[in-house]
Amino acid sequence: MTAFAETPIVVNKGRFATVPEAAFAEREVDWSDESNPDAAACTACFAAVELRRHLCRLTGADALDERHFPFLDMDSPVPEEATDRILVGGPAHNTRTRRLFELHRLDRREEWTQLPGEGYWVLTLEEEGRRSLLLAGTCRVGTLYAVYAFLETLGFRWFGLGDIGAVNPPVAPFVVPPRDFADFPRFRTRGIYSEHIDDSSEELTDWLGRNRINFAFLDRVHEPHKLKKRGVRICAGGHNILSRYLNPHRPYPYPLAEDPYSVSPEYRSGMEGDGIPTYFEAHPEWFGLVDGKRSDNVGEGEEEGCGDNYCTTNEDATTELCKNVVQDLIDGEWKHVDYVNFWMLDNGRWCSCELCEAAGNYSYKMILVANRLRQTIRQALQQGALKRDIKILFPVYHETLPPPDRPLPDDYDYANCYPTYFPIERCYVHFLEDEACTETNADLMRTYRPWTTAPDRHYTGELFIGEYYNVGSFAASPVPFMTIMKHEIPFYYKTGIRHFHYMHMTDRRWGTTALTNYQLYRLLWNPESDSEPLLADYFSLSYKELATEMRHFYETLETAMRNAKFLKHYQYLGDQRLSLAGLLVRDAEQLFPLRHMQYDTVLDDPNAGISLVQTVELLARCRRQIDSALMAARDEAVVRRLLEDEMRFSYLEDMVHFLYNMARTNLFRWSGREQQAKRAFARARAYAEKLERNQEATKPSGRFDLYNNGLKASWAEPAYRRYFEQYGE
Repeated sequence: MTAFAETPIVVNKGRFATVPEAAFAEREVDWSDESNPDAAACTACFAAVELRRHLCRLTGADALDERHFPFLDMDSPVPEEATDRILVGGPAHNTRTRRLFELHRLDRREEWTQLPGEGYWVLTLEEEGRRSLLLAGTCRVGTLYAVYAFLETLGFRWFGLGDIGAVNPPVAPFVVPPRDFADFPRFRTRGIYSEHIDDSSEELTDWLGRNRINFAFLDRVHEPHKLKKRGVRICAGGHNILSRYLNPHRPYPYPLAEDPYSVSPEYRSGMEGDGIPTYFEAHPEWFGLVDGKRSDNVGEGEEEGCGDNYCTTNEDATTELCKNVVQDLIDGEWKHVDYVNFWMLDNGRWCSCELCEAAGNYSYKMILVANRLRQTIRQALQQGALKRDIKILFPVYHETLPPPDRPLPDDYDYANCYPTYFPIERCYVHFLEDEACTETNADLMRTYRPWTTAPDRHYTGELFIGEYYNVGSFAASPVPFMTIMKHEIPFYYKTGIRHFHYMHMTDRRWGTTALTNYQLYRLLWNPESDSEPLLADYFSLSYKELATEMRHFYETLETAMRNAKFLKHYQYLGDQRLSLAGLLVRDAEQLFPLRHMQYDTVLDDPNAGISLVQTVELLARCRRQIDSALMAARDEAVVRRLLEDEMRFSYLEDMVHFLYNMARTNLFRWSGREQQAKRAFARARAYAEKLERNQEATKPSGRFDLYNNGLKASWAEPAYRRYFEQYGE
């Protein structure tokens, strides 16, 4: 029998009949209780199954042959012929681990006990001629992370999705190697966020666990148990909170005689003839006073998430809102949710009644309402109606960017109520804290520091960061952030940030965006690590003999797209929201009002970034680089990765050329040069037609038809249709 066939994997299978049964019994587990032994057994056994799958791949063993890396329950005797063994699970969940731990590492017990949550130890011990490899976590999730960390030492990588994104080491015999290292995550929350995808991609679910992501906001979650098995906590909510839980147009649930709230002097019975009033008819005073009258516009349908906020100082309204949220957390669609994005409306107008006007700035009002929801959750926990604790996230975004203007309530729950700072107005030409960026980022820093580091700040707790590496209008464009992340993730960490996600993760054909995802979550695990070895590892393993050429491609692409926010989304100048697409749609005479980006010049100004013409020129260089790599590639895995990179790059290439020629059409038209305008539009039209046919690069569209094809994803389609009427034939 070969060496690898003699190495059992020892794990606690709990009450389950077999290790594989426990590994895939997630639907039978109550994940609301972390002390539940079923939860520990399910995750530990899944870790063991993942370990065995990869060890069979490493050794070339038949995974269907149970002699190879056989599973043993922790209480079963280890066969005499097994010279090595692998123990999966920490001392709290695996008795064999605990025994060896106490026998051999008493002098390092303090080191173990000081490991933070989700930490792990990978340790090889010698005992009576046998080697034991301990893959031990401080919790069930830490054990899973220990397995993946060990597999990485053998050469496995999960850079991207599926087989294309995976790197496997050459086939080789396996013996338990000497290992002794411990690690833990520095960012306690390492999240994905997407309003455009659900959890239907098995490849994405696997990737999340293998890359130690522990938080997910998705448009829909169909299999919460699969995520929770991997340690991924689920978030729900957003700008639709009011339309969902305090909708003025929904029937008021209480008969007049049983109304738990004071009857409104403006109460009206149902206007539909059934005698049942809506929330707004029963309590118009609960809703925002806007332009002198109460508003029932909280945004629905195509306007979901937009409109007028409710009256946040109305105690009854807040009580009803929080009650409805908590009931959904107890037994509704949100019964598996761990975090609530408790947001008001997107750029919504706020109530202007006397109480609201005197109740502090928008951030303070948001804090009061979020804290009230937290109190309602705590009450439900104490009453036993809610079985799991829930954390509240509220936005620091647009009008709530300025920090609270007065001290927080004494009972504010800092441990469970967090603001999320969203720097959506920013540019990526400069680092966020770069004082040279006086047009945009400097304004953000005047709000960021009072939330995070100012000694006299009112809010003194931790924050989430919600970044925008694939903001909606980027629409899965391959915009690299190697330099930005290398600098800014450590900056965020040094300024006290311990929780992070970005909008919007995609779930297929990542191409070059795989590096953004991989680099980000490695830095969130340890922001003090050197990015250079990580990048060298990524390029050498992904592209092999073409590593140098492809790194040059990525670096050129990153430089070309440094002005992506103005080009493909927007950035702020004072209170102006400026974007090339938006200015084209408005048929603006001045297309380049920002010093950050001009048409064909780079201003002598610290704000200045790359011009539009330079962007096009650099993309032409990228085209030559990736074409050259494709011509030289011979390795099948490398070719597949290059083709996926090229697919996504071609989409960006067409997008930028479309916007470039649309800009030229505008510039020619405003200067009275109609013949040149017509010629420029003909070129724009050619790219528009390619983009309109391109549905693959923008999939999945999820909730929004904006991304059904590349032309819609340009955000400039209305301008194109207008120019088509003028210059199309």
